[in-house]
Amino acid sequence: MINFAKTFEIADEPITESINFQISVESDKADKQKLQELVKIVAEEERCPAVYSMSHEIKVNAQSKN
Repeated sequence: MINFAKTFEIADEPITESINFQISVESDKADKQKLQELVKIVAEEERCPAVYSMSHEIKVNAQSKN
């Protein structure tokens, strides 16, 4: 769920409480349990760029393109 309170300057509340996503993985050499362990490591240790950017402050440089 998205909270627009901060966007509309109504309140200083988080935009969202959590982010959920699914990762599809396949391997000929690893079993399902090992793949689940790897996905957990990626998310918990912030090795995934998406997870890292959502859990750390990232400098944003926005420019208009004319």
